[in-house]
Amino acid sequence: MAYGNKVKFHYDVPAYIKAQLAEAAKKLNMTATELLSRTIEEEYARIKGLHNDQDAK
Repeated sequence: MAYGNKVKFHYDVPAYIKAQLAEAAKKLNMTATELLSRTIEEEYARIKGLHNDQDAK
């Protein structure tokens, strides 16, 4: 579901992971959804960068 520029993700995440995610997000003063979205975006960028580095060689 789109909310302005944000996308709300619906994940089937185990309860113990949700608890860890909520705790970490609280320490960073953000929501668990925002933290999960940011983590996914960072990982995507990292993988994309790895592929670009391999293509350049």
